[in-house]
Amino acid sequence: MSRFKTLRESLADLMRPLRPLEAVVIVGAGLVLLILWLFWGGRAFFVERLAPVLLRGQPADIVEWWSLIYQFATAQVLFLWIPLALFRVRRVPLGTLGLGLGDVRAGFRVAVPLGILLIALPGGFLASTQADFLAEYPMARLAAASGVNFVIYQLAYGLLYYAAYEAFFRGFLQLGLTRVIGALPAILVQTAVTTLLHIGKPAGEIFSALMAGFLFGALVLRLGSVWPLWLIHWALGAATDFFCARAGGLF
Repeated sequence: MSRFKTLRESLADLMRPLRPLEAVVIVGAGLVLLILWLFWGGRAFFVERLAPVLLRGQPADIVEWWSLIYQFATAQVLFLWIPLALFRVRRVPLGTLGLGLGDVRAGFRVAVPLGILLIALPGGFLASTQADFLAEYPMARLAAASGVNFVIYQLAYGLLYYAAYEAFFRGFLQLGLTRVIGALPAILVQTAVTTLLHIGKPAGEIFSALMAGFLFGALVLRLGSVWPLWLIHWALGAATDFFCARAGGLF
């Protein structure tokens, strides 16, 4: 018998008793970390408070570039390393939070290739046909200045930000809550938070975040790992940047 839960088995967790205190701790800690990132870990804080000291006299595109690297790096610390330390203190097995490899065959040999072919590439191309996406991506215009810049930017984006994003929202938050309140309520919480986080982005991206919340939330239960979702999400972000840069004449 496989040690990984099927979606039906995971949904059966709805019948488990509610442990409200643990749920409050997970949601409360997650909310604090998210607020810290939004107010002090984002681009605006870097541009307004740090850039005048660290990058005085530098061109706007340099400031924009480093503001995004700062945003990605703070996400890595607040969304990955701090929650990881907190769950380790509580002796929660990391595999139950989706930080193991999970079902390797279903995740990396099936879901990732299909996700890239059916979601990432078409999604990135479709985004490049929309004016609001062209105005938004790539967020760092300097990323499209050369192939080397593009690769460096995508590595930082994927390894720092996307890895932390999936670990935090689909791992620590959703799977952490699944242990406490059950699978479906945990998916709803994760979907609500990730959708709201996209407010201010292009309308199509907000709607896509809503759909991805449910789809990726169900997949992480089936696969037992956030990492296949991380690769798909990363591929979608890279494809969006690439196609938008091409359509916008940046390449």
